[in-house]
Amino acid sequence: MITVVERLHPGALVALRENPLDELGNWPDVVVELVPEGDGGGRCSVAGSYRDDTEPPTLVVGASRSYRRRGFTGLHELGHHLQQTDPGLGQRLFAYQDSEAFEDSACDAFAARVLLPDDRARGMIDGRGPTAPAVVDLFHSSHASREACCVRAAEYLTGGGVVTLLDATGTVIFAAPRGMLPPARGSDQSSTPLIAAALRAAATVERENTFVAFRNGSTSELLYGQASWCDRDYLVAVLVSDNAAWRPFAPPRPNTARSRFGSWWTCETETCTESFRITEPVCARCGAPRCPNGHCGCTSARVQKDRRCDTCFLKWPPSRFDGDSPTCRTCVEESS
Repeated sequence: MITVVERLHPGALVALRENPLDELGNWPDVVVELVPEGDGGGRCSVAGSYRDDTEPPTLVVGASRSYRRRGFTGLHELGHHLQQTDPGLGQRLFAYQDSEAFEDSACDAFAARVLLPDDRARGMIDGRGPTAPAVVDLFHSSHASREACCVRAAEYLTGGGVVTLLDATGTVIFAAPRGMLPPARGSDQSSTPLIAAALRAAATVERENTFVAFRNGSTSELLYGQASWCDRDYLVAVLVSDNAAWRPFAPPRPNTARSRFGSWWTCETETCTESFRITEPVCARCGAPRCPNGHCGCTSARVQKDRRCDTCFLKWPPSRFDGDSPTCRTCVEESS
């Protein structure tokens, strides 16, 4: 995605890093529209959406009080524009069972890497993985949003975990997972051991036995956790199943998802029954291992949403159709 930007707008990455919305406002191929936060109307992990039904396409950005957050959202929506308009990027989406989730994660990663290049991120996070104070320091030493810092930090997790941004009440604003089901945006984590302790303290806190609270009332497996305040109104929490960077020894606990690594698993989706050895982190959405064919617990739910094109007769995810059109975008383009 970064390569596509360089090809279309040579030298623009530096300007996008310094002031994303100002730079995007100069581009003839997109329009930036600021709307009241919460009115973005999209499925994105950020307060914004991408509209391809306008000419040129519109990057809808929630008018957050933080200019850094607006910039991260604008870059995220630019990522959707790149995915939807560049044939090479669009083709790669077909390789993933849950293409919409993959696209959204890719847009987060793209925005974070524009704002925080590798040299900047590596300078703050060492090889053992991220700590909560390191994420805070990354924010204060850059022009990146807190969300971007969480995404970049999550890329350096060495096992299953999540880097979460919360407000002063313990409510999740944003979560960047790797190999585990993250807490939902807007979910209340104030009663979990780590966040409850952090809300009572001004300094960095750690808990050896904490967890993530899900909206259905269930909780995750036990996790190692560390939390630090990022100014008075925001809290950064790093939660991992093992390999906690702030502890000299943090092994996986018995009967956890991480401790299944190396064991055998049978794909239980209706499309596949292959047995395989678990060598990768579990799916961040459903918490189940992925088989070599890319199936996990999300596959059946996604397949139920697929639609069959009335021209090529292939089944595609909803994102490949315009609204209620029975014809996929590829066939529409080929016939025009």
